[in-house]
Amino acid sequence: MFASFSLMSTELALAGGITLLLMMDILGAGKKAVGMAFTLLMAGLLAWTLLDRSYGALMIGTYVADGLSRFSKVVIFLSAALTGLLSLGSLKSEGRFAGAYYTLLASSVLGLCLLVSSKELITLYVGLELATTSLFALAAFYKDDNLSTEAGLKYLILGASSSGILLYGLSLIYGLAGTTYVDVIKIAAAGNHAPALVTGMILALLGVAFKLSVVPMHVWTPDVYQGAPTPVAAFISVASKAAGFVFAIRLFPVMLASLAGIWVPLLSVLAFVTMTAGNLMAIPQKNVKRFLAYSTISQAGYILVGFVGASAAGISSVMFYLLAYAVSNMAAFGVAAALAHSTGSDDLADYDGLARREPVLALVFLTALLSLAGIPPLAGFIGKFYLFYAAMQQGYVWLVIAAALNSTVSLYYYLTILRRMYISDSKKDSPAVNVPVTIKAALAFSVAAMLILGLFPGPVIDATSAIGRALF
Repeated sequence: MFASFSLMSTELALAGGITLLLMMDILGAGKKAVGMAFTLLMAGLLAWTLLDRSYGALMIGTYVADGLSRFSKVVIFLSAALTGLLSLGSLKSEGRFAGAYYTLLASSVLGLCLLVSSKELITLYVGLELATTSLFALAAFYKDDNLSTEAGLKYLILGASSSGILLYGLSLIYGLAGTTYVDVIKIAAAGNHAPALVTGMILALLGVAFKLSVVPMHVWTPDVYQGAPTPVAAFISVASKAAGFVFAIRLFPVMLASLAGIWVPLLSVLAFVTMTAGNLMAIPQKNVKRFLAYSTISQAGYILVGFVGASAAGISSVMFYLLAYAVSNMAAFGVAAALAHSTGSDDLADYDGLARREPVLALVFLTALLSLAGIPPLAGFIGKFYLFYAAMQQGYVWLVIAAALNSTVSLYYYLTILRRMYISDSKKDSPAVNVPVTIKAALAFSVAAMLILGLFPGPVIDATSAIGRALF
């Protein structure tokens, strides 16, 4: 019993925390109190995950505590804590809805934690659906905002469709393997290239591609990011992506390694199309959240570059980049949340002359965008270098060249935003930007993390390398 509690301590604590948030809401606690309780809960779970060293399996092997799940939970809890800080400073909700908001957010975190710790198809799927169903509701949280309602509806319809595709693919794999356990399917699939198995793999790939915003399954991303509350869009862009890639790792390099000759070329093509389409579609955007949505799509393409190698170095590079991407994207969305809180708008025109009005805020946005573009000495540079190195090791020179060229394109449109902030004149009626203290804390932490990961990546790379070696 004690061993079970130790292995599932974060999930059990999180379930208790969800109950506490509900009780606080029922007892009439203010939205600031509920939000602070959520943020402290996520920060505590992050600290516990960093200190926890227990490994093993539970529930007949369906739940595992291994290096991959531990590292993924660090990214998830970090993203959730930063989302809590952003929500405290920018959420446009009355106090009576605060309990629902933070309870749904915590429920999504619980689903993501179950997902990254699962090694069995049904448990993986249940964790995925718990996480995404909560996000459907959060995307539509602003009930009086047509864009938010539209975002929730689109996310729900397209998410349900992609889940059906994913589930049908998994059912074909189960039907041929006769089991839902990842490790057993790996053995059963070895040397088996039956058309039904390949079809199941392709359908599963399309279902996972939706969660990762991979082209052509990306169509929901810009509308959902634009309509959802900014902290929710930030959480979707970071935490759900991290869990989605862990899902892909469990499914493809581990479970379907014998079919790598089929899914690796497919993923390499998807990586090229995704980063290219994301970068090109980001250029004409006039809304900052749609701009960041297309940036997120292109970032998914970069991560796939490291993923296609299906090697220990490839998985290690993916995990490192997920952490670097998390802090970089959270900083970018944090600036967007601060400006939207003050101006009530997400237009890129509001960023004109920002460096003269709010030099610190402009500097944070500059740092975040340069990190996403892969400029040293920030975390994004080390992350992209590691991704490209892993792909080069596996002989994907053409894909690395394409990724490098795409990085140049991304630098162009990131610099376009920087030109707005540092060179363009601000509108005469631009209001003063009031940055809440919680958003300041989130931005300060994110910038510090970008610099530390960029200057001293060794310990994190060592940890992710151990994860990659353990999987292979």
